[in-house]
Amino acid sequence: MVAASVTDPRRSARLIRRWRCGRIVMRGGKLAEVKRRWLTGSVSVAQVWWQGRYGRLEDDLCWIDYHQPWGMPQFLTLDYIHSGRKAGYKSFAGACHVLDEIARLRGALAIVAHVSNAGISDRLLGRFGWQRHLEHWSGRHWIRRFYDGYPESVIDRYVACRG
Repeated sequence: MVAASVTDPRRSARLIRRWRCGRIVMRGGKLAEVKRRWLTGSVSVAQVWWQGRYGRLEDDLCWIDYHQPWGMPQFLTLDYIHSGRKAGYKSFAGACHVLDEIARLRGALAIVAHVSNAGISDRLLGRFGWQRHLEHWSGRHWIRRFYDGYPESVIDRYVACRG
């Protein structure tokens, strides 16, 4: 039976490379797990607005959904970010760094995202290495390129000690 989740992507690189869709779950600034997902989530701008305004739970969870589009094995798409009211910056930053590590393990050339939440500023995205993309399209499209290599991994900061 194939594992449905892993707690350290580096130790499960073979699985991570096989999963087309996944969810990175952070709790209290540490990686809780990377879960396999069978389908990509379909999220509308209205749903993002509603959940941002009324649907944030009083928890310390932060999670990111991502997938590899069909026919585009060199790219990942950041689909959705959820952050509970008690989730701190370290959890968000950790989820972004784990996504970078997953991109490295999969050999992805870039991660793309359509950012519809105004609470995620252009300045913050720039700090994490994202650049504006498809500016002639409506919305805020961003890309995290790895054409010149991957950043030094800092995943050790976020993987909880087990054992």
